Amino acid sequence: MGIILIVFMLLGYFLWRVRSGLYPFILAFFLAYLLNPAVCYLENHGLKRVWAIAVVYVVLFSIVIIGGSRLIPLLIREIEAFGRDFPAIVARVEELVQVLQWQYQNSMLPYSLRQALDKTLLLMQGEVQAFVSGLVGGIITLLSHFIGLAITPILSFYILHDWHEIKERLLFLLPPHWRHEAVMILRDVDKVLAGVIRGQITVAIIVGLLVSLGLYLLNVRYALMIGIIAGILDVIPYFGAVIGASPAVTLALLESPWLALKVGVLFLVIHQLEGTVIGPKVLGENVGLHPLSVIFALFVGGELAGLAGMLLGVPVAALAKVFGRHLVRILG
Repeated sequence: MGIILIVFMLLGYFLWRVRSGLYPFILAFFLAYLLNPAVCYLENHGLKRVWAIAVVYVVLFSIVIIGGSRLIPLLIREIEAFGRDFPAIVARVEELVQVLQWQYQNSMLPYSLRQALDKTLLLMQGEVQAFVSGLVGGIITLLSHFIGLAITPILSFYILHDWHEIKERLLFLLPPHWRHEAVMILRDVDKVLAGVIRGQITVAIIVGLLVSLGLYLLNVRYALMIGIIAGILDVIPYFGAVIGASPAVTLALLESPWLALKVGVLFLVIHQLEGTVIGPKVLGENVGLHPLSVIFALFVGGELAGLAGMLLGVPVAALAKVFGRHLVRILG
């Protein structure tokens, strides 16, 4: 057992040293994990695994190519328009903030309470700026790794093709008396990740589409861009819905309070629909975490790693619960 522990420690140290070059493999494994259920479904219905992978890839890339050919030019136009309008938007926002500040300063609130509110608002402003910087930085970093992104589907194909063999070889590395427990742990991990990763991404895509369509029907500018942002942020439980709605409500408020109210109602309806219909249908059973645990994981993840930490906080907490439960059972 001591030798195995040393081997795993050396392997972990090696992977940490070369971590900057591992992102294509991590993304490939992530893509393979997302696509594996569809591949297994086709394989169980008579197709050879290689042909099942080919069918899934053809469907996936057809959706990406057809959707991208229509949506990417529209998204580029929206980004260009947003870039042109950004100075005017900032000026309007500053004007609105000045009006609100004047009303706030002339309100009947006690001086001590206004001081406390001012400090809180300054802290919130810093947090928002840090969040936006992290989001933009993450997008730029992702685009800078274009070569790794380009070879990800190829690596993912090989992982999917040898999926069962990879699992068997990994289990073979463990001592025989550990293998049954390892299978049970992997089963629980897959159950958790199926809800947190596969399910939540599916829900986020649906929410992004609904937001884009709703904003388009309300004639809100940059509907597609805001819908994509709202879908990405929807992965963050509880807070993602509010953060994702903020840009849309702000832009609508610059047009008219009535439009801002309609946009707010749109987001409320979509997220009520997500919580009562879409989420339960897609996610099925939840990850088994208490809401307080989820919020704690979000705050800890955000404190440690910013936006990435908020996105990974809940999956890591859910996995920690799985491993902790099995560890208690083994030691008990």
